[in-house]
Amino acid sequence: MQVSQLIEQSYPGVTVVGSNYPPSPLNVALSKVVGFGTMGAVGATFFGEKIFATLGMPRPEFVASMQANKMGSCMGAWFVGNMLSQNLLNTGAFEVYYNGEVIFSKLQQARLPNVPEIMSGLDGAMKASAAMSEHLRQEALEGEVGDVF
Repeated sequence: MQVSQLIEQSYPGVTVVGSNYPPSPLNVALSKVVGFGTMGAVGATFFGEKIFATLGMPRPEFVASMQANKMGSCMGAWFVGNMLSQNLLNTGAFEVYYNGEVIFSKLQQARLPNVPEIMSGLDGAMKASAAMSEHLRQEALEGEVGDVF
């Protein structure tokens, strides 16, 4: 049984929502640079000779090697570029929240939680939330009673 099913079964009314943890803006920007580099490598493979001739520059040897093996160069650029881009966007996060309270954070603890750890954390957070709701309800009732007299 998956953890989400266990949580929903153990705590009726609780919904488990999974989402992606956002990467840092720097990593997003670097990922885009890698994408442009990949497209540049593919472009240099097919049009390198014309690009450098138009710029009035001699064609570099590595561009000549790329043009000699177009299929390998394009596949290599594509696979390496995608691998780098995905690694930059991967946060490795596994964060568990309940009502905005952190139950578990892989980013802080550098490990994955076990099921009992998640369940006990949720139980504690739910009890604290229920106690706070009861406290606020009591304060509201006391305020109403004070207004009547």
